[in-house]
Amino acid sequence: MNNNNIETGRVGELFAQSVLERYGIRTVHVDIKGDDLWCKTPRDVFVKVQVKSASKPVLYAKHYTKPKYVFCLHNVSNYNGIVLLVALDKQFLLAKKGAEIKTRNVKLKPETFSAKAQEDSIVERFDLAV
Repeated sequence: MNNNNIETGRVGELFAQSVLERYGIRTVHVDIKGDDLWCKTPRDVFVKVQVKSASKPVLYAKHYTKPKYVFCLHNVSNYNGIVLLVALDKQFLLAKKGAEIKTRNVKLKPETFSAKAQEDSIVERFDLAV
């Protein structure tokens, strides 16, 4: 992993923390294999979080005509926490359960990321609905 990937990852983790804190989710940045954040929801539920970040959409393969965000997810299929996919240039994220992710690379269209999609995914995955 080069320094640019490390920096992108760290920026994504800090961004994710700031977003989750706005939803009343307390976060602690951890440097433990497999986890990036440990969180406590307003209902006192402990949640492990892994953050994956992309700085901008790219043409992943020559046959693609439109750029997509590409998230490399090596060991999340068995992850029993939440995975946050961060689009840094749009400043939005999506929350998914580790078990929902079935591929090593997740490719998402830029329009997938929005304020509503972010809120809906956080409320659902962190069980914040009243």
